[in-house]
Amino acid sequence: MGSLRKNLCSISHMEWKDKLTLLQCIASDLQIIHSQGLIHRDLHSGNILLDDLKSAHITDLGLTISINNALKTKKDGVYGVLPYVAPEVLKKGHYTTASDIYSFGIILWEILYGKSVSFDEAHKPQLMTDICLHDLRPAIIMDTPQCYIGLMKQCWESNPENRIAATKICEILKEWQSDENILLELIKSDEILKNIDNTLIQSYSYGINKDKNTNSEGIHYSGSTSSTDDNYKSSYTSYYRDNTQDRRF
Repeated sequence: MGSLRKNLCSISHMEWKDKLTLLQCIASDLQIIHSQGLIHRDLHSGNILLDDLKSAHITDLGLTISINNALKTKKDGVYGVLPYVAPEVLKKGHYTTASDIYSFGIILWEILYGKSVSFDEAHKPQLMTDICLHDLRPAIIMDTPQCYIGLMKQCWESNPENRIAATKICEILKEWQSDENILLELIKSDEILKNIDNTLIQSYSYGINKDKNTNSEGIHYSGSTSSTDDNYKSSYTSYYRDNTQDRRF
């Protein structure tokens, strides 16, 4: 089947019960890693392999480190793929289980919109600044179910101590699978997405005319925006950086 990233388009056409089953598989794997006192440190959709469209497991444990060693280790660089790297890691190189949870929040976004998180490579320094100092997060389409938005935001909280634990994520996803009201909300959200130009669903895109909360296309930007945004005039086509060989920033 390949990686989650390569199958996002196919996954976008799945029933929401199946999407939730897939997410629960990933969250359960992450919970097992954390329960063993480990931090993955490089969680992204390219490192999640699908057994089928409803089942997956987390791979590439090459950067995994024990929680105890992470506390003792001095900063020797930041590893990972930028959109999935938590702000405290970008600032201080400080990895915890909570930084893995931040990465999972980005994966939630990808499953929701059926596309990989993206950014303009030329604006990488500005993006890092906005993530760390202005709490910039991937764009959220209006009318997305509040329960799903809430879970994403609990994952990518600026303060790592306020982020939800993997065990709790598993519980929530399991509850949603049997909650007809939530399933109906998610289905309605998919119908709305079908009527939105896919090129306008940008995770991080400088040059889109936006204010703090929304723009005319009905896209909500989580967090505040930098005052320097207007200096960046990029196209809607974002370049996605997936450098799994040279992971150090």
